[in-house]
Amino acid sequence: MLKEIPIIYVVAFLFLMYLTAYFVRFRSKNVDAFSKMKLSLILFGIYSVVLWLCVPSTPILETFGYPETVNDIKTDGQILKLLQDYNKAIVRTADILKWFLFGFIWFFMTNIYLYTTHRENEFNPKNKE
Repeated sequence: MLKEIPIIYVVAFLFLMYLTAYFVRFRSKNVDAFSKMKLSLILFGIYSVVLWLCVPSTPILETFGYPETVNDIKTDGQILKLLQDYNKAIVRTADILKWFLFGFIWFFMTNIYLYTTHRENEFNPKNKE
């Protein structure tokens, strides 16, 4: 579905979406930390699904064909085309994995920050006065 769109555009759009949610929802002081974490989880879910839609499907690799003998390859151009198609699919998948890991670490660290600030505010003696 999103196989032709460069990954950096997808990640930039999703990061912009996260920043918008941050400035709209996370900056508010009267919002519970757990509702912020829920919103962060929803945004990460959207991020994951969009990246999943960008992964080249594996049946595409099967349609390239699996030459079983040397006679199945008639020209050097066939080998080149086969290797280029495999390479594009592998590079695209590796890019998506890299950006998924970045997003996961971002999500994980953001939620740890939200939880620790919530706990600090809950047990801070200055806030109980």
